[in-house]
Amino acid sequence: MEGFRYFPDTTSQNPIPYSDQSLEAAFSRLNISPFIQPPSFSGADYSSGSAPKYPSRHNELLPGGFGHLGLADCWVGSDSDHGLGGYGSNLHKPSDITPNWSQEPLNSLSVADLRGKIASLSMDQYGCRFFQRAMEDEPKEFTDMIFDEVLDHVAHLMLDPYGNYVVQKLVEVCSEEQRTQILLRWTKNPFHFITLCLHSRGTRSVLKLLKKITTREQISVFVSALSCGAVDLSMNINGQHIMEYCLKNFSDEHKRCLLNVVIDNCIGIAKDKVGCCVLQQCVDYCYGETKGRLIAAIIEEALILAQDRYGNYVLQHLLGLRAPQVTSNLLRQFQGNYMFLSCSKYGSNVVEKCLLESGEEQSAEIIRELCRSPNLSMLLMHPFGNYVFQTALSVSKGLTHKFLLSLVQHYTPALLSNQYGKRVLAWRERSLRRM
Repeated sequence: MEGFRYFPDTTSQNPIPYSDQSLEAAFSRLNISPFIQPPSFSGADYSSGSAPKYPSRHNELLPGGFGHLGLADCWVGSDSDHGLGGYGSNLHKPSDITPNWSQEPLNSLSVADLRGKIASLSMDQYGCRFFQRAMEDEPKEFTDMIFDEVLDHVAHLMLDPYGNYVVQKLVEVCSEEQRTQILLRWTKNPFHFITLCLHSRGTRSVLKLLKKITTREQISVFVSALSCGAVDLSMNINGQHIMEYCLKNFSDEHKRCLLNVVIDNCIGIAKDKVGCCVLQQCVDYCYGETKGRLIAAIIEEALILAQDRYGNYVLQHLLGLRAPQVTSNLLRQFQGNYMFLSCSKYGSNVVEKCLLESGEEQSAEIIRELCRSPNLSMLLMHPFGNYVFQTALSVSKGLTHKFLLSLVQHYTPALLSNQYGKRVLAWRERSLRRM
């Protein structure tokens, strides 16, 4: 791709003065990568969002862009949704970038030449790549220079489509002390910090920082700010990654305040599509008294969760632990309701799991309760109950197994005329062939 140019070649016979260029004229000379389509400026309506950040006569990007540095095919996607979540910034003020230096060729400039304009240029597709390379290849003093200018705008930049990559690189290469300053700046307002964590781009920068913080003080500051939004993070498709990282990598002492919030709200979290997955991670990565309280809080509402489209997965996870005391407490909660749950779309999955994961005596007791029900015959032909009956056949032994087979034999004529009953008959036939 040829160089990305904002201005005509000044070596031509009749160069156009910089101050006389119109916005349309500048755009007519742009050579943009085919996978990034700039919006039309003619009659554009930005009432529903921020206007795209393209060069204006008062806020010009560099002449020739960054294309001649080999950065024309920047892989960063284009996006105009900033979602600042309460963070204000004056980065778009025209006075931030002045044209005094704009006629100099970029390949002769260094980070020092861009002093005062680094934060604004970080939000440009090519500028973000330029500063990333500078932090990788140039002396440490240039990283410090970038840090000094970016620090006051770090929350704004981490939500920007391009600026967030500069923040990520800065977090990666800066010193421990600078990292602490960034952390303190982010967590100064916990509400705004949670907003950053819930944002798709903000999550990336926060995770990058999480992988770099090492001291107890840093972790304490981070977890303290995070705890006020633990519920929202647990039920958010972006925030869940931060919660899971904390659960897997932080000590029990640091995780405790997060888990206390989760325990107090575990039912709402369990009934959420994202939350049910995070709650299972909480069960796996907490220990001792905290784990006992979490499991007890879930079991207390087991009958409700068993009928929920997402909550049932949390209960199945508990049964999958094969912890005798946990299994016994769950089965006690379901006692007297197995037939009802077996005819429920989601509850039937939990009953099957109970039969498969419990001991022989416990599964036999569940089957006996089903057999005592006057609606047992309905179970064979029920859309969900037939799966429970098949599982009962697979785990039962001795007299209990013979009784279930005789029941199938007795209702064979009715089962043959029912699509779900045919599945029970097919299971019996397969079982007889294996014998």
